[in-house]
Amino acid sequence: MLTATDVAIYKGGQMEVQNPTGCYIYRGEIEEITVRGSELRVKFARLAKGQGYPSFPHRWVRHYDLDLAVNLGIYEVDVHNKRQLCLNSSDVGESIFLFLPDDGNKLDFSRVEEPEPDDGGGIEA
Repeated sequence: MLTATDVAIYKGGQMEVQNPTGCYIYRGEIEEITVRGSELRVKFARLAKGQGYPSFPHRWVRHYDLDLAVNLGIYEVDVHNKRQLCLNSSDVGESIFLFLPDDGNKLDFSRVEEPEPDDGGGIEA
């Protein structure tokens, strides 16, 4: 089971939430991250939704729902190269990737667009 200590190193890094079946992908900059009981809780400094997913997103649009709670009971946790944390849930078809602050794999938020009035909605995760 993940602990608050395990995830604290990802503060200032980025998180990606993707679900090919649900046709959504989000990428956000982690402002706060902790584990409380069986929940991973994240507050994003900024968040964007990719459009055009499940192929490669052709544009990223700012998203304003900056809080995420993940039920760790339905996710399997893996660590890749001792740096990237990966959570996979076959129950919901979702994968979550956490990237360290010094990881070069980052979304450039200067290229994120403002949403159209009808984009709406909160994060699906």
